[in-house]
Amino acid sequence: MLIELDSKGRTSLRRLFANYPCCHGSIAALVDGYMGKVFVDSEENPCVALGVMDFQFLAGDPFHTSVPHLLQLLHTKEWLIVPTSDWRHVISTTYLGHFDVYQREAFRAEQFDVNQLNKFLSELPVGFELRAVDSENVLQFIQLSPSLIASYSSPEEFVEKGVGLGIFNQGKFVSGASSSPLAGGKLEFEIQTHPQFRRRGLAKAVAAALILHCLDHGLEPCWDAANDKSSSLARQLGFRSTGKYDAFWLT
Repeated sequence: MLIELDSKGRTSLRRLFANYPCCHGSIAALVDGYMGKVFVDSEENPCVALGVMDFQFLAGDPFHTSVPHLLQLLHTKEWLIVPTSDWRHVISTTYLGHFDVYQREAFRAEQFDVNQLNKFLSELPVGFELRAVDSENVLQFIQLSPSLIASYSSPEEFVEKGVGLGIFNQGKFVSGASSSPLAGGKLEFEIQTHPQFRRRGLAKAVAAALILHCLDHGLEPCWDAANDKSSSLARQLGFRSTGKYDAFWLT
């Protein structure tokens, strides 16, 4: 029998997710009860868990008797992240021929060079300015990309609980960085730039601004890269790679 934990009863998850290799900001949001749903085999002493946000996360003993029941809750056409090679084996054999695998890269915050980050921000082209996202411009921010607030139930919740910074030009946001999500002292980065404004250093500038915000507010910046461009940007900003990993797309 599986149990869905409410948002205030997730302390028991800390052991299962303690050494998760990636998506540290999202994991913090799940464990601290800020976001997502969590299913476990036991409320007080779980052996396995499934966390569901914009990604799906499995944790615990991949050979536990409750695993088949957890797998029945997985959604297709959504990302699935697993923490170990044993979990990868279970998913690969269970969904043989019904999944695609993509490589992502996990990063950790290092000792950032504040002067370098400020330099990136100072190199914004003429006519482009940094703006904080608030209740008056959040809908313009979403027009750049809905994924910037995808971890929140509404624009209002994002303004209340999240953080967003954008590069503004000629009446619209053309690049943005946001918390996806923000919980447990960790801020998971989401970066988007309008296709017509790429290769101008805008993503680097707005990401640098969000890192500086984190440092000023005692938050740990968390970066997880979906492609080589994102990995390259992370390194330029001062993040340290902790390795690549497989993400499953169940078909």
